[in-house]
Amino acid sequence: VIYEEKVVDGEPIGIGNILGAEFNHRGNSYMAYAYDQGDGLNFFDEEGMSTQKAFLRYPVEYSRISSRYNPNRFHPVLKRRTPHLGTDYAAGRGTPIKAAGDGIIVARGWTNGNGNYVKIKHNSTYTTGYLHMSRFGKFKNGQRVKKGDVIGYVGKTGLATGYHLCFRFWKRGKQVDFLREDLPAETPLKPDHQIDFETVVELTNKKLKDIRSEWAENTISAANE
Repeated sequence: VIYEEKVVDGEPIGIGNILGAEFNHRGNSYMAYAYDQGDGLNFFDEEGMSTQKAFLRYPVEYSRISSRYNPNRFHPVLKRRTPHLGTDYAAGRGTPIKAAGDGIIVARGWTNGNGNYVKIKHNSTYTTGYLHMSRFGKFKNGQRVKKGDVIGYVGKTGLATGYHLCFRFWKRGKQVDFLREDLPAETPLKPDHQIDFETVVELTNKKLKDIRSEWAENTISAANE
C-alpha cells in the first residue's frame, strides 16, 4: 500500500489518502489506483474501471439481519401475511443511517407504516428507501447526497417492534431483493482522462515495486499447517 502521511513539525500525526495498493491472492494481483477526475478521489483498476460499487452493501452498522426480503412474510404487528419487500438491519437506537449511493432525496417525511422515512433517487434505474428512523439527518427534501452521508438515525417509528432499519431497493420501478443484486460499479474513468491516468498508473506501479517484500517470503499460512 502507498499512502500519505500527515506531518507537523517533522512529526507524523496521522494517515492521509491511500494512493495505490496491490492485493495478491493465489498468484493473482488485484490493483487499485487513486485518481481524481474532477469529482473527488476514487479508485480504479489498471483498465480504468472503478474498483468501488455504486452502492454500499450495508447502509448501517447492524448486529444482525432480522428480516429478509420475503413476498410471503407473516407481519409481527399486523398478524397476517403481507409481503416484506425490504431488508431489516437490526441496530441500536440512534445508529447512523448512510445514503447507500449518490442521489437526490425525493421524499422525507412520515407515514403510519414507514414512520420517519427517506427516499433517494439515484438515477433512472435505482431508488432506495430508509424506514422507521428515530430522527432525520441534516439533509432536506430535494437536496443531493453523496454515498456515505448520514441521512438519519435508527429508530422504531411506524409499524415496527424493535430498533432497526428497513432498507428498500427499487430497480426500474420494482422493489427487489437488495442482498441478491449484483451491484453496479461506480462511474468508470472518463476518456479524456485516460492519458493522465496511465501516467499515474506507471508512477504508482514503480513505487509499489520499490517496496521491499522480503518479509513476505517468511510468512506462514494456516493452509500449510
